[in-house]
Amino acid sequence: MKKYIKRVFPERFDKYWNSIKDKENLDKTLKEITENFIESDSYDLVSNYWHVLNIQNYKSLIKSGLSKYGSTIARNYYTFSEIFHDEWFDQAIKNLEDKPFNIQSNEIFKKQDGFSLKESIGYNYICYILFYNLKKLASFQNINKIKDDAFLGFNDPYINIENFKVTTDKIASLLDYEKISKAFEINSFKKILEIGAGSGRTCETVLSIKKNLKYVICDISPAIYISFKRLKLSFPEKKINLLININDGKKLTKEIEENDISFIFPHQLRIIKDKFFDLALGIDCFHEMDKKVIDYYFDNLNKIVNYVYFSIWEKTTVPYSKNIFKKENRLDYSLNDYKIPKNWEQIFKEKLVFPSNQLSLGFKVLG
Repeated sequence: MKKYIKRVFPERFDKYWNSIKDKENLDKTLKEITENFIESDSYDLVSNYWHVLNIQNYKSLIKSGLSKYGSTIARNYYTFSEIFHDEWFDQAIKNLEDKPFNIQSNEIFKKQDGFSLKESIGYNYICYILFYNLKKLASFQNINKIKDDAFLGFNDPYINIENFKVTTDKIASLLDYEKISKAFEINSFKKILEIGAGSGRTCETVLSIKKNLKYVICDISPAIYISFKRLKLSFPEKKINLLININDGKKLTKEIEENDISFIFPHQLRIIKDKFFDLALGIDCFHEMDKKVIDYYFDNLNKIVNYVYFSIWEKTTVPYSKNIFKKENRLDYSLNDYKIPKNWEQIFKEKLVFPSNQLSLGFKVLG
């Protein structure tokens, strides 16, 4: 009965936070970000799904900080450890039909810390599939530009393939970069905004290849904390700052211009000046939101960016979105559940390599 009640009325994150916020082993920066987040208007933009996941994430942070991130919190971002559905792998497998590759037994059977043997083998096999898909693409040449400091800096699972240390999120980030650079002339861009950056893997990949871009991450807690710590490690030479307390648009603009990487909360999008960003990214995030929140983001992106790129499941249902007061939150791109603004001209549409039933979409914002 308790499980059913929690499914219908999942615990709110703020209630959980009040029960653990005084624990001594919580990082000071994490406390600051979290307190500001809960008190801000951005807190109302969190889906039930992420209330549930964030409670799990904070439990991991209390137990081991970021030292075990790769085998705990990373599973809620982009660390797949099992081969669940055929449709996830269809395109990735087809791409390799004419390109057989060798699997080393000591790598495929490598036991990853914090993973069962079954999970480890699944994860390792996915690494092989993604690596050899990437090897067929132009973006493979960028793999040497990606450092291992952060991709392997938090107990991340990995295997060795052709003298490269391979993680799923490293290869997935380069596959994302391939799509982005195919959709847009990225060399013409100066400022990028990313919604829902998670661990910061895309930001690190983009800035490792295009070093002079200004990059702003708009996210919630604890993702902002995780990506902030990660990117400080990745780019010690860059000016990286939290701008989550700024409520004046002119001041926020000035601070973004003076930093290399900036962090903001979702509600701050409202005070950014028109057409400030060249490109907005939303990778693997919009399909985990309530429809009204997607509308919020699209309405604001419509004002502040020139181009938009995002990737989503073609069809999904947001977990924990249904209760006696609210219908199930179905998101089907073909049925216009995302309500793309009428002035967004679609200029790119392709399926991802993995998961093969995700779409990558690019738009030019007209007017």
